[in-house]
Parts: sequence; C-alpha cells; structure tokens
Amino acid sequence: MNSDHNEDKFQYMDREEFRREQEHLSDVYVQLQEKKAAAKKRIEELSAQVADEKKVMRDDYTINFATDDDTIETWGELEVMNHNIDRANIEADAAGDKIRKLNKLLETPYFARVRLQFSPEEEPEDYDIGIAGMEKDGYDQLIIDWRSPIAETYYNQDNGKTFYTVNGNRVDVDLLLRRQFDLHEDQLNSYFDTTLAIQDPMLLQSLAKRRNDRMQAITVTIQKEQNELIRYSDVPVLLVNGIAGSGKTSVLLQRIAYLFYQKRQSLDPQNVYLLTLNPVFGKYISNVLPEMGERNPVTLTWADFLDMVEVPGKHDPGYETTRETLEKIDALLPSFQLEKEDFNTVWQGDMKVLTPEQIARTIAQYPDIPTSVRLIQVTVDALIDKAKFVLKTKEDNIRENEGAGLPDLSKEDRLESARTQSKFGGAYQMIEKCGWLNIERIGTRLLSKDRLTSVEWYYLKMALTGECERSAQYVMIDEVQDYTLAQLMVLERYFTNARFMLLGDEFQAIHEGRVKFSEIHDFFDAKKKRVTELPLMTSYRSSPEITELFTSLLPKERSVLTSSVQRPGVVPVIEAADSREAYTEKLRAAVTAAKKENGLTAIVCAGRPSIDRVTSLLGEDAPKVLRVDEALPKEGAFIIDLGLVKGLEFDGVIIPDADEKNYPDTELSRHRLYTAESRATQRLTILAEGELTPLVPANT
Repeated sequence: MNSDHNEDKFQYMDREEFRREQEHLSDVYVQLQEKKAAAKKRIEELSAQVADEKKVMRDDYTINFATDDDTIETWGELEVMNHNIDRANIEADAAGDKIRKLNKLLETPYFARVRLQFSPEEEPEDYDIGIAGMEKDGYDQLIIDWRSPIAETYYNQDNGKTFYTVNGNRVDVDLLLRRQFDLHEDQLNSYFDTTLAIQDPMLLQSLAKRRNDRMQAITVTIQKEQNELIRYSDVPVLLVNGIAGSGKTSVLLQRIAYLFYQKRQSLDPQNVYLLTLNPVFGKYISNVLPEMGERNPVTLTWADFLDMVEVPGKHDPGYETTRETLEKIDALLPSFQLEKEDFNTVWQGDMKVLTPEQIARTIAQYPDIPTSVRLIQVTVDALIDKAKFVLKTKEDNIRENEGAGLPDLSKEDRLESARTQSKFGGAYQMIEKCGWLNIERIGTRLLSKDRLTSVEWYYLKMALTGECERSAQYVMIDEVQDYTLAQLMVLERYFTNARFMLLGDEFQAIHEGRVKFSEIHDFFDAKKKRVTELPLMTSYRSSPEITELFTSLLPKERSVLTSSVQRPGVVPVIEAADSREAYTEKLRAAVTAAKKENGLTAIVCAGRPSIDRVTSLLGEDAPKVLRVDEALPKEGAFIIDLGLVKGLEFDGVIIPDADEKNYPDTELSRHRLYTAESRATQRLTILAEGELTPLVPANT
C-alpha cells in the first residue's frame, strides 16, 4: 500500500485506533491458524487410531465361533472395535468441518464489531461478527456467527437502546459501537463506524462492484428491512413482496442459511426445497450458500419437479390449468366409478402378473368405499397379496422344472433374479407406486376432455393415491408471480407439512394467467395456513436514474414508496431511429461500446423473433445467444431472452426492440419493460426502429 493511500485513509480514521485494530486482527488471525493446525493434527491422530484398530482386526484378532459363549464374546469384541472406529470417524468428520470453517474465516476473519453494554454496572463487551462462528476456549466466542442472536444488534442499525431475541425472550442492551471492517486475511485496510443504511460505506462499496456470472452473498451488507425478513419467526406462509433490485433472492438465500444455523440439529438440506424459474438462475445462485459454509437445498425448476414425481411424457407447463379444474377433480372423484380400462397390466419382467380384469374384480370388492386415497390403499394391499401368490407359484415352478427352456441361467440365478425383481422392482414396485392406475384415462373421463395437462395429471394422482412428501420442512419459491395458482396448489398438496416462503414482484409477471398475490392469500387462507406478507421497497441494484425510469412504470401509489441507495450514475440512453440503416448503426454502436465496458452487458430481447432480428442485423459481430441450459458468461456482452432474466442483474442492459409492436401500452407490456429495465445496475440503453413504445419517455 503506497504512502499517499495511507495518508488518504487516515483522513477519516484515527491512527492510534487503526493500530489497535490491526494488532487485534493479527492476534485473532494467529489464533485461527493455531486452531486449524490443532484440527489437522487431531485428524492425523484419529486416522492413525483407525488404522491401528483395523490392523488389529486384520492381523491380530482371532475369530472364535467354537461355542455359543465364544461366539457371543467374539461379536462383542468386534462391536467394540467397530464402535471405536465409528467414533473416531465421526470426530474426524467434525474436525474436517471445523477446518473448512476456519479456511473461510482465514480469508476474512470478521467483518464487523458491536460493543454492547448489558447494564450500567457492567463493563461493555465487544463481539466480532464473521461469516461463521468460532469458539475461543470452549466457552467464550472468538468470533460470533452473523446468524447468532447477538449479531442482530448489528443488523438492527440502531445505535443506543436496542435489543436482540434469544429463544423468544427479549434482551435489552445499549449499542455503543457499530463498526465495519474492510480487511483481507490478517491485513486491515480500513474501518468505519456507521449507523444508518444510507450512510453504509460497505454497502456502497459492495454495490459498486461489477457483476459476473455468480451471485454474491450479502452477509456483510444486509440492511435492516432485509434482516427483519431473514430472521422473521416461523410462519405457515411468508410472502415477500419486493420491487426489482430489492434483494429478494439474496434475502431468500440468507434466510435459508439462517434456518440451517438455528435448526442445526433438526433441519437437513435434503428437507428444504428451492424452486427457481430456469436452470440459468439455478447456476447463478449455486455458489452463495456453499460460500457461507452451508450445503445447497434441493434446487428444482418446475420441469425438474415434474421429473422428480415421475409425470410421464413431455412436460407441458400446464399454464392453462385453472384452480377451478383442480377443485373439480376433488369434487367429482368420490362419486366416480372406476372400470377395467382405467387399469394397466402389472408386469414382472415379461410376465403378466395381474391383468386389468383382475384389478377391476379386486377393487369391486370394496363397493362401500368411495373413489379416494383409502380405496386405492386397500386395493394396493390386496394386489400385493395376489402378486405374492403369482410370484410364489412362478418360483415353485422354477424349482420343479430345473429351468427347462432357460439354458443360459442356473437355477440359483433364476431364483435370485425372481427375488430381486420382487423385492426391488417389477410387480411389487409397480403396485406400490400405483403404476396400475391409468391416470390419463381416468382424468380424461372425469373431466370430459381429450388430454390432461401435466398439472392435472399429477394433481389427480395425488388425489387418488395420497402421494406426497411429508418430510419436507420448507419450500422456497422464487419469482412466485410467474407461477399459476394451479401450480401452487400442486406444490401445497405435495409438500403437505412444509412451511412456504414465497418471493416475488407482481409487476414482474410477464405472462398472462399467472397468480396474483390476492389469490395467494385466498388459497392459503382456505387451507388454514396464514399468510404473512412483508414488503421490500428499496432498490439496491440500480442507479437512481435507472430506478426512477423503471419505477415510473409502476402504479403511482407504489412508485412513491420506492427508493435507491446507489450513488448517482449515468442517465439512460433512449433513442429511436427513423430507418433500418440508422437503427442498425445505433445498435452496432451500443453493442461495440458494451464489449469494451467492464463487467456484463445483457442485450435483452422481447422474444425469439427479436433475437433472430438482432443477430441478423449484427451478423458476425453478434454476441453469443444464451440458451436456457447455459450459465452466464463471466464478462462481456451477450444476448438473452426476456423470459430468462428474472432474478439476474448486469452492469449494462441494452433493450434493442423497444417499439410499440413489442411493448404496446398494456399492463402486461409494462411488466415486461419494467423487468427488462430493472436488470441494469449502471448502464441502460433503449433502442427502437421507428417510434418508441409509449411506455418510455423520449430523450430530451
């Protein structure tokens, strides 16, 4: 660091205080290094212990089954040795986890400190806050985790009287100091004593960074309104209604990390589901939780969900399916009469085990049970018994005939094959998974239509079989405004015991027929699941100039509540060309300039025809067109469909097709243009061939 920079730095920091802070950081860093060395040494000791135990078992231990007493003693000794090995492996795994946490802390030991006074009679206490916690001596904390209760005083941003909550109990304290640090490893660059979010130097520094192909965690810069959502108490349904750029997705990921911390003993990432709109976005956020030392939850698109629950065929999104159609399934099903054509043959390899006629006769034995989950469950039990009889007869025949006609397999191989298929697949699996039900035929008869959508198909299967995922504890749905109410009905029924967190912005609904937030309230209220709706109205993404432009597309009563915390930037460029030649020249100039800029620039096209037109006009100079299954490039310019940009942000955005054809003066077009404009953080260029859409003002 040069001397001029040092002099500038000390214009707003006390030299002596900086020296003390550097000494403290150096001391903490040494302690972290010592803890890492101790953990590595312990792993080596445990590895040697396990190796010794295994060597004894292999070389020195004699297995003695001569008598009953010898057998009992042998198994007891083996159990003790296996227990010792298991215990050592568990301890080694814990030490490995500790090393991974220490590696993160050694990059940035802490990012903030609070000084709290619990009572006037006591000395104030300092707490360093990091992305993970680390104990000092087995009791006191060297660094506290950002998700710990005490860290709440930092994110509350209230100097003076404040509080934090532990197990539902409020603890009142005096916040005497709220300090932020810019540091790397054991080197302190600067510190700031801050109060309000609008004065937050670390936030502004973070916002000024150029964007790349991965979302960054906001742990250091979480703001007060975001913190309230992250730490909000468990409720059946939490609905976050935030404007573009308010950090909805970041808040979602930080809340997942917070829940993992708070419920460390009871919450497994495999029981948390995160639904995203497309694979591009899934790749964009995939690094955030691992960087915080947490595993990713089960992350799915809607198509992935349909694959997971084994909806057959090519999946349509089912957008045309309405709430009324699914409610009709529930209403009509109890009185619906199943017939033999509604059933599929049950197979074991190439052998028929049960025919549709046999299944129909079985189900007819329960005339007093309406068509329901109970009817299907009792039928499954009866069909399992029938299949066992058939398969047992087959096995007996194999034993008797010594495999006549099957020269390539031994008798034992054929018997084992029969047992394996019976236990792990074949007939039993088909029966238990209700593959004998012809869902498509039942549904088309029930609803009097030619074919079922994927939504209708799976909702009907759940209504018939009771299929669901009871172990799911949380379901997080990002960009919920782009789902239909029918899709949410499927998810609510499948994840029957889960708490839901839904995030979205009604004004980013870019397709017809999607769910309205009022419908979300009505639906979950009818299910006796209370919806708590919380707003996020501050944009942390875009410059004030860009924010003013895209919020002008919102209803006035909403736009007046929005604000931006970014520093003033560049005024958006809005241009119309009166000829194809002039338009092409402006488009080429904008793309050429974008390629020279730092960071990412997205050319956001209204649809496939617009993409084809832009690439044709640019010819060999056209940037890459991003496909739905690809990750974002790390830098440079690229072309992307409007439907793929939800949740993403870029340093620059070019909207090349802002004419009245692509963006007519309709509510849906307002949503689409609002979505496209709000992806830009620093630079926004809007172009049109011919007249501009009436939704944007012409440059003055």
